[in-house]
Amino acid sequence: MTEKNLTRDEYVYLAKLHERAERFNDMVKSVNNFVKLDPVLSNEERNILSAGFKNVISSKRSSWRLLNSLEKKEEKKNSQNLEYLREVKNKIEDEMRQISDDIQDTLDKYLVPYSKDHETKVFYLKLKGDYYRYRAEFTTGKEFEEATNLAEKAYKDAYEIAEKHIPIQNSIRLGLALNFSVFYYEIKLLKDEACQIAKDAFEEAIKIVDDLERNRAKDTLLIIQLLKENLILWNNDNTEEGDI
Repeated sequence: MTEKNLTRDEYVYLAKLHERAERFNDMVKSVNNFVKLDPVLSNEERNILSAGFKNVISSKRSSWRLLNSLEKKEEKKNSQNLEYLREVKNKIEDEMRQISDDIQDTLDKYLVPYSKDHETKVFYLKLKGDYYRYRAEFTTGKEFEEATNLAEKAYKDAYEIAEKHIPIQNSIRLGLALNFSVFYYEIKLLKDEACQIAKDAFEEAIKIVDDLERNRAKDTLLIIQLLKENLILWNNDNTEEGDI
């Protein structure tokens, strides 16, 4: 069976099937197909989109971090293996660029323009910020500057909407605050700004934590915990932060 001329529902089903089989590249292809047929997504479809691209990029980010660490060790030894290591590392970087370009293209052409409510728009703008942030992690020079500026713009645009229109108990608003603060801390190296965003979100959310526990809002409670952990780590100058 080939994925040609299927119905939108069939592409959605295939995306979920590929996810269960951990075939994430195929999952993303199915996601792009159902988005093109109708870019107005349900909550479930938004989550499928996010999960597909996140699973594809996560393994690449982990591989790059490992190779980057090995490269630094090999440089100190002036190792002859550096050439091979850098060749593999460069291939992974090109693959991450392709993934980033793919999701940004989908967001810009189909999803952001068809956002019909504040929550949906914030969800997509946060994704734009996240994938430009991932690009900034492994790039330098003008490419790093461009990725950083685009990430900051997407996060700021999303944050402005979220602050005005989305309640604090919403996991999308809290997830945005979490990832935006990580961006400031890790990419822009602005500790004070990072801590302020995380602190504001945490202090506002903690006021309603009893209601969240009663309603079993597990996703929101997890983000609150991550905000708290990051604040503790950052105040101790530890950079092993968490995001979602």
